[in-house]
Amino acid sequence: MRANITNRQMFFILFLTLTTYSTINLPKIMAESAGRSAWIVILISAIIFGILSTYITRLNNMYQGKVFFDYAQEIIGKKATIIIVIYFLLFIFFTGTYLKFQLLNILTSNFLPLTPKFVPLLLSCLLFGYIAYKGITNIARLFEIYGVLFLIVVVFLSFLMILQGMKENVMPFYNSNDTKHFLTALKSSITLYVGIGILLVIPFNKNNKKAPKTSFLTLLAIGFIYVLIFEGSLMVLGLNNTITFNDAFIEAIKLVRVSVIERSDILYLIFGLMSLFAGISFFNVTILELMCKLFPKIKRLILMFSMDIIFFVLTLLALKMNNVYEIYISLSPYFVIFSSVLILIIFAIAKVKKSSQKNKEKAL
Repeated sequence: MRANITNRQMFFILFLTLTTYSTINLPKIMAESAGRSAWIVILISAIIFGILSTYITRLNNMYQGKVFFDYAQEIIGKKATIIIVIYFLLFIFFTGTYLKFQLLNILTSNFLPLTPKFVPLLLSCLLFGYIAYKGITNIARLFEIYGVLFLIVVVFLSFLMILQGMKENVMPFYNSNDTKHFLTALKSSITLYVGIGILLVIPFNKNNKKAPKTSFLTLLAIGFIYVLIFEGSLMVLGLNNTITFNDAFIEAIKLVRVSVIERSDILYLIFGLMSLFAGISFFNVTILELMCKLFPKIKRLILMFSMDIIFFVLTLLALKMNNVYEIYISLSPYFVIFSSVLILIIFAIAKVKKSSQKNKEKAL
């Protein structure tokens, strides 16, 4: 399916997909691994993944109008491409299941406490499947609206936390003793950028020449927003309480006072759910696009229902487990690292092939 994604839409696609759930558990993850100095690690990881995003977008620009499945066959061959795409699918199903699991927990604990979890799960699978069926272009337009609203709310609440929090809770701003934990913290921060691979299913055209710069600045902006969320949560809750709560950001928001709203966490839950909804939607789009490439002879509608059934079964299994969070946090960094290495290798091979092709053309 053809798509025409603008750089502005790419910004919001990246922003919403990466911050889908990470804004909620970010404070705990980073405070646990690097203490008060975690803001440094957050910015370092944002720069690292910003650079990685430029390689992905440059790769897409080298093969304009094509997505990863199409141009990878020209670079590494069809069999290797199929193996890598299957690996990507497993990774995205793993991440998507975790996100649906978290979505159900938020819905049932805050809005539907008496409803059996399989009911909203079934409805959400059908809804996300339908959105994925409509394709990338339609969802990109939706992301522009959701993205602006979510960005405003998150930044607004983060500044309120900083203004109403205690400065003593973030002091010292840098502790030299935390430096020895930076490598471990950097590994933990990888989970904040799980969704970066969605760029591989976005075909570029001539209007996306500035995409590498846009993607890098987007990741940098996301890094600064993560720092705001982390520092705000820390100032309100303190280091020990931030480590204690899995949803530290929401717990911190509950203590923030907004003059016109009785419960400020409701404000975040509404727009946070919109972000989670958008992020999961694009993970579904990515899966469906890859499945359509892998099985071109099967109708898109059939593949959509197949994806829904897989997600429904996997999420039901996850609901019966007590350590879903621990499994995801421990495994996702390795998935991301391996995926990043694969992309860099493919980019290097593509550059060599393009260079040799130009040399042959010059020789002729």
